[in-house]
Amino acid sequence: MENYSAQIQKALKARGMKAGDMIGVQREKDYYEGMLMPRFETGDQNCIVLKISSGYNIGVEFTRGTRFKKISGQPKSRQPLKLEKYNPEPGKKNIVILHTGGTIASRIDYETGGVIASMTPEEILLSVPELAQIVNIRAKMLFQMWSEDMEPGHWSLMAERIFEEVKNGAQGIIITHGTDTMHYTSAALSFMLQNLPVPVFLVGSQRSSDRGSSDAAVNLICAAHFISKTDFAGVGICMHGSMDDDFCFVHEGTHVKKMHTSRRDAFRSIDVLPIAKVMKEGGIEYLRDYRKRDDRPFTLKKGFDSRIALVKMHNGFNCKVLELFEKEKYKGIVLEGMALGHAPVNVLDKFTKHHKKLLDTLKRLTDDGMIILMASQCPYGVVNMNVYSTGRILQQAGVTPVEMTSECAYVKLGWALGNSKDALGAEKLLKENVVGEVPERIDLRAFLY
Repeated sequence: MENYSAQIQKALKARGMKAGDMIGVQREKDYYEGMLMPRFETGDQNCIVLKISSGYNIGVEFTRGTRFKKISGQPKSRQPLKLEKYNPEPGKKNIVILHTGGTIASRIDYETGGVIASMTPEEILLSVPELAQIVNIRAKMLFQMWSEDMEPGHWSLMAERIFEEVKNGAQGIIITHGTDTMHYTSAALSFMLQNLPVPVFLVGSQRSSDRGSSDAAVNLICAAHFISKTDFAGVGICMHGSMDDDFCFVHEGTHVKKMHTSRRDAFRSIDVLPIAKVMKEGGIEYLRDYRKRDDRPFTLKKGFDSRIALVKMHNGFNCKVLELFEKEKYKGIVLEGMALGHAPVNVLDKFTKHHKKLLDTLKRLTDDGMIILMASQCPYGVVNMNVYSTGRILQQAGVTPVEMTSECAYVKLGWALGNSKDALGAEKLLKENVVGEVPERIDLRAFLY
């Protein structure tokens, strides 16, 4: 309880209260009951956190006159969880669940009210017993981290482990992953795992597993159904397709983006339709063609050069930002430009005189061998730098347009540099449609779907 304020710690200690105790809190006219929770390090030190009967956590501000009462304490001895031995069944596909973090493969620890990683098959099936009816599972822990803390090195390690599991006979892989940067990881694995012969799905949860509205189970179940019933081969994301627990979308790994901070249907395919709609009960509605297993050799290309940047263009942009990357000897930059692929480079009046410096800086960087790509800030639509003079000027300065999300462009740039001997080799890879990251055509229905 050390993260609470000194006053709260003193009050709790005086009453013999510990994390996991059921307590009552009287604050002015309001009364609350729930399980006393440890306080998150980043939370308000002066709020008491309770897990109430609905499964949600609430914070109660500690003020003068706040009173506590202990309703019940923790069990005298914590009994180990008894789990029935899991036995795989013949005839079902054998998949591996690799845990990298987040709450998707976690269960509630009723001693503290928090969640802990559940990584044995028995523990996972305790939370999602339906999986045993669909596939055989093995489970392994890779990392236990928030997805925003992942580095490209983690993507390479993930790709290496997937490569090993597939070579050892895995018929499908589910990666449990935090949702914040899941679309970066799906793009990275798409490039690193060339000619993947099995389905690999990243699955996350927008709502934690200790909440009644958690989407964890349905996302896992839908991913397992799709793996068990289709001949899809490649990397994808399987997440809720609506706010209800009725179906999930299967998104291609290079054409997907997180479009909302907290909605359960946050993930959307960009400029293409999702591959399929998977019902919780197992039905599948295919929405477009997808890559199937072929005879090309499965290869691992896990190299990644982290000396790259993703830079958002905006009004008032200062080119000194780019000069910093030049000083640090970066190899490439993805510009997230306005609309069709624009940046503030036109000199029109006294306020825009500094725009010439940005254009000059871009030309100097590309002349010196730095690769500069242009993606769009708009989630949907083409990058076309031939429509307006601004785009043509930027191309003359060496900026190259790309037809993919800015996140995918960032990942492809680092991957191309990491798997090439020099910039020329990287530029050649960047011009190729390596894993279908450049759509053959933009499907306007994706914007409305």
